[in-house]
Amino acid sequence: MLHRLPWLLVLFRIAAGPAMIGLAFAGQGAACAVLLSLGVLSDIFDGIIARRLGVATPALRTWDSRADVAFWLSAVVAVAVLRPELVPSFWPAAAVIAALEIGNHAVSFAKFRREASPHHYLSKAFGLGLWLLFALAFATGRPGVVLWCVLALGVASQLEAFAITLRLKAWRCDVPTVLTLR
Repeated sequence: MLHRLPWLLVLFRIAAGPAMIGLAFAGQGAACAVLLSLGVLSDIFDGIIARRLGVATPALRTWDSRADVAFWLSAVVAVAVLRPELVPSFWPAAAVIAALEIGNHAVSFAKFRREASPHHYLSKAFGLGLWLLFALAFATGRPGVVLWCVLALGVASQLEAFAITLRLKAWRCDVPTVLTLR
């Protein structure tokens, strides 16, 4: 049963997204921030636990990436529902990140017939930045300068993901940084 825990954490994150949206419609910003935090913790620990148990597989890592995208898209929708006044400042940043994410997946599909799943260090830092940004948005409605710092981190992360995809000779997940590729 313990070997299923990483998959359960991924499934939790997939379910947490729509739940956040429901909480946003109910006007529950604090609950959204708590669920967001639990989702981020599930993202951190699914990989750690999978590696410790020896059950880290490319399928798990790919579904982890899919869960991340669904989770963060849901967070965007939840913020838009709960804090519609933030949409004008959030949408350009979200559009840039989404375009880069889609572009990298398109390149990966064209090159490897598989979606990108590098799980590089910058993507992990970006995830933590997103947590801070969205927690501030849910809790206070004022993300401030954090928005632009996270946007910069997100662009850097996506550019590194592109570089990883372009430099890989065969598809691979869990590439710590483009600098480790030969």
